[in-house]
Amino acid sequence: MRGALVSLAFALAVLIVAPAHTVSAAPSSGTTVIALQQEQAPDQKIDITVQRPGGVAWYRNPVWIAIGILAIIVVLLLIVMVAKGNDTTVIRQ
Repeated sequence: MRGALVSLAFALAVLIVAPAHTVSAAPSSGTTVIALQQEQAPDQKIDITVQRPGGVAWYRNPVWIAIGILAIIVVLLLIVMVAKGNDTTVIRQ
């Protein structure tokens, strides 16, 4: 019940705070509406270029560096495990 009351209070707060939609009246027949428009000079050129880092090799990417470090650690652990695995002692009676 407490959750429903909190939800209703929140919805009421949103309705109160939300701005009301205003409807603008149409201009009367005696007035004219002037729209201001920014004029662009004809000699201006808009050029959008995306600069991508060129010439960066894949091995300089930090993700591949981290993968390489993890691979080296795994290989070293395998070598250590193989080296320690040969030290077993068998006792026969």
